[in-house]
Amino acid sequence: MAIGNAGTGFGSAIRGYDRRGGKWLPRTHKRYAETMITDEHMTSQLCVYCYFPIAHSRTSDESVSLGTVRCLNPNCEAFKHGRATNNRDVMSATAIGISAMTQALLRKSFLPFSKQ
Repeated sequence: MAIGNAGTGFGSAIRGYDRRGGKWLPRTHKRYAETMITDEHMTSQLCVYCYFPIAHSRTSDESVSLGTVRCLNPNCEAFKHGRATNNRDVMSATAIGISAMTQALLRKSFLPFSKQ
């Protein structure tokens, strides 16, 4: 199980709301599965098929709904097959999974999602 590191902080930037994260999440899941914390850098900004920057939907349009991302690279396999629009949460979770598997198997960070 891969857990992104962005939600592991403590406290909240918005008064009156709790920030859901911290060390309790990996400890809780560790009882049932192997867990690892992975870096979330660029996981919500790149297409998982071609690693090209994606466009986020900002307004409610009849052709694109809120919460979706679209790859605009004409050479992307998803774009070529009419599957360029995806759910942003699913796309980010897939990218975090790719980053975590690379970290677990190769013991180094995946280049498109690394900070270098």
